[in-house]
Amino acid sequence: MSNKHKLLAKNRRVLKSVEVDGVKVNIIKPTMGDRLRLIEQAREAGEMTEKNEPTGDRAGARMLGRIAVCVLHDAETGRPMFSVNDIDELLDETWLEDLAADLTDVFNVSEEKMRGK
Repeated sequence: MSNKHKLLAKNRRVLKSVEVDGVKVNIIKPTMGDRLRLIEQAREAGEMTEKNEPTGDRAGARMLGRIAVCVLHDAETGRPMFSVNDIDELLDETWLEDLAADLTDVFNVSEEKMRGK
């Protein structure tokens, strides 16, 4: 394997491991590409302005769900825990709000900004 391919195949860096309802989950560092895709998806859905601010309370909550999809990985397999199809279901989970500060920290955005405050 070439050095180029070694770098491209590198595993994501785990920033924090947490336990959610008895399940060990890793919060990984998102890449620049991850961040850009997430912002593009939110804009396409009408949930984010050109200034990267949520368009409303529901949009801010969905953005938190999008971040969770992006950065929550199974601690055992290293694979993502959720997909974009799970966002609405994630909004009904109480632990999502418990992890809000950790999730928004990895994107360098405040929890208050996600809530539109």
